[in-house]
Amino acid sequence: MPRPSILWPVRSLAVLGIVAVTVAVAAPASANPLKSADVTVTFEAARNILPTDGWSSVSAVVRNAGPVPARGARVTLTMPAPFENYGLSTSSDWDCVHTYPAVSFDCRYLRELAPGAKAEAARITPQLRGATVGQRLTGRATASTPRETNTGNNADEQVFQVVGNGLIEGVFWHDVDADGVREAGEPIVDPVHYVARSVDDEDRYGWSNNFGPYRIQVPAKRYSVEVELSTQRWRFTRPNVGSDATDSDLVPYSETTYYQYGRFGPFTVDVNRPTVIDVGLVATS
Repeated sequence: MPRPSILWPVRSLAVLGIVAVTVAVAAPASANPLKSADVTVTFEAARNILPTDGWSSVSAVVRNAGPVPARGARVTLTMPAPFENYGLSTSSDWDCVHTYPAVSFDCRYLRELAPGAKAEAARITPQLRGATVGQRLTGRATASTPRETNTGNNADEQVFQVVGNGLIEGVFWHDVDADGVREAGEPIVDPVHYVARSVDDEDRYGWSNNFGPYRIQVPAKRYSVEVELSTQRWRFTRPNVGSDATDSDLVPYSETTYYQYGRFGPFTVDVNRPTVIDVGLVATS
């Protein structure tokens, strides 16, 4: 005999006093947030401590620190008067407009900048005209893309300091008796290679095969002097064994098969008096 069907009563939720509520449930947070490009900019300067008529080479370097390619990257750079523009240099990846004599450029990157990649730098050469000692001048670079979530790294600055000039001078002499002291009759000789290298930027001064007493005018900042000798002709004598007026100031620090290297410094050039660096050499034959 067939079983009877059971019919369950259907009641309205409203009749039962239950209110239907639609609840919007948030989707679980993604492990990877919305990805976007993140361009950064660095203001780079070959020299930032300059005499009143000094010049430098400055660059705006753009990188993509984000996880996706950057499209439409843009970079600007400006420097205040009395800097004047003496030339812009870029690669074909940039479309640039620059001003003259005011120092500024505005460049648009024509390619896609891959994650972690660095674009070829946009460079400009500024020179001071009518600057005064003691001035501090600030250059600024900015970068951007059309869509970017992190803008805290889109600007960078560089301070340029204007200083007076000072002198580095001295002699290279043949220390005949190799005692480290210059005595009457010991002759002046020529070194192989001499360079005064700035400690605080990329500035440098020097020569090869100069003869006689030397004198170099340099911006008043910190330097280290290095000399290279051919060991077929010379070696450094003993340093710092007498008074500053008669002893040798360079200290040997390295040697190869054919060359010996000596160094003095770091030291600060004073505009009011020369820095004297004398070097004694002993003949190898």
